[in-house]
Amino acid sequence: MSKKKKIGWFGWTVISTILVIIIGAFIFFFQLFDLNVQSVLGGEGDGEAQSKKEVSEEKVQEIEEIQNTVGKEHKEIGEYISEAHAFYNNTTGYGGISNLDWDKQVSKAEEVSKFIAQQSESVKNKTLKADLNDIKKLAKSVIDQQKTEDVRQLHRHFHDLDIALNSYNGYDKIWNVTKTLEAKN
Repeated sequence: MSKKKKIGWFGWTVISTILVIIIGAFIFFFQLFDLNVQSVLGGEGDGEAQSKKEVSEEKVQEIEEIQNTVGKEHKEIGEYISEAHAFYNNTTGYGGISNLDWDKQVSKAEEVSKFIAQQSESVKNKTLKADLNDIKKLAKSVIDQQKTEDVRQLHRHFHDLDIALNSYNGYDKIWNVTKTLEAKN
């Protein structure tokens, strides 16, 4: 005959306490490092994929039209946008946004401001010019205030402009933070 042990109220209290401690430690860890499960498991670079909007087939055609017009007219700016986007992918992606190297971020923001100041006169497209001005404001804010949210927004602007100006293939979803992707030009 087999003996069955019953756990009883004391055993269940111990098990429940251990589970509460483990869950609490898990939550504390993610809060401490400003992480979410999606970013840790290899989801979107800054962990907020749910706020992106799906891109329709019609939008894909609009993007291709923008790439063929605005993108071709501003190749030098497009190349810089691509390089800056790669920088933000490398420094903020996969949880990096929660542990920024502010010296690198400020240095990049200064470079971005300088580049935009040099290029802004040559930009004839109104929406692209507005987007570059928005980026310049964000870069100034990164320099002055060093806020994580401003770096996140810079990354999103460069992501969307990389889609608009280049043949960046990561546009199954976009952030919709740029005017260049909002309307035909």
